Amino acid sequence: MSSEQSVKKAAELLRQGASMLSESCPICNSPLYKLRSGEIVCPVHGKVIIARDEDEEKRLKRDIALDYVEQLLVELMNNVVEKLRNDPMNPDVILQVIRYLDSLERLKRVKDFARAQSK
Repeated sequence: MSSEQSVKKAAELLRQGASMLSESCPICNSPLYKLRSGEIVCPVHGKVIIARDEDEEKRLKRDIALDYVEQLLVELMNNVVEKLRNDPMNPDVILQVIRYLDSLERLKRVKDFARAQSK
């Protein structure tokens, strides 16, 4: 996004009633804006998550990483499922699907455990 576009987006946020904050985006250093809903956004990147302390930052990074791994596993499994549709009796493809499902189940347990620990 060009600087002109980000300025236009920032002006639009202000017109909609958003408040400019003293904090800046950790990625592009543009000022952050607080919407009426309470959500904090960057005019360039959209939603921004602000950690209150180091522990919360670690927890947020962990959650983002686990969500990314889950998304990646699902995408890879979808590719294998397409192969399975073409050849439903292929034992190698069936085994791959089982492995992806097992990985997703383990990941869910890790995420559940991590959430329980942070409460």
